[in-house]
Amino acid sequence: MTGIKSTSIVFKDASREVEPFALFCGEDSRFGTHLEVYPRNSGEVYLCGIGGSEYVDADELRAGKYPPGQVHADPARVKAATDSFSTMSRRLGGTPDTVQACMRPCPPDALPYMGRVRGFTNAYMSAGHNCWGILWAPVSGKAMSELILDGRAPPVCCDLL
Repeated sequence: MTGIKSTSIVFKDASREVEPFALFCGEDSRFGTHLEVYPRNSGEVYLCGIGGSEYVDADELRAGKYPPGQVHADPARVKAATDSFSTMSRRLGGTPDTVQACMRPCPPDALPYMGRVRGFTNAYMSAGHNCWGILWAPVSGKAMSELILDGRAPPVCCDLL
């Protein structure tokens, strides 16, 4: 497993009047972003897809390059995302209310690990979906439930994952 260190930001709308629609933007070459905008019913708007993520190999992760609590946002990417989003929103933008980063698990080939865990009885894994977990969740859940309950997952071949 490798890691991808990614920055995200959150804006808060005090009126809590944000539209409940996610927005997936194309590449914005002005800022090097491809924003994903997720409004929350709390009035917050979460932004990721900020670009410039740092890829961390397995050896660096094992060596403790980024221990828990030590994954920090990249200020240059915060500025890029803020500038890009500020061109889209008249009400939100400017200084983000929250600036954060996380380490996303990702297999080197970007395919999730799914299926039986070798060497164990009744142990299964479905992990490493990278940023596409929101997209993979329905089919992953269906495949894993069928594999666990029926011993096979007809709609998805998990042998390669």
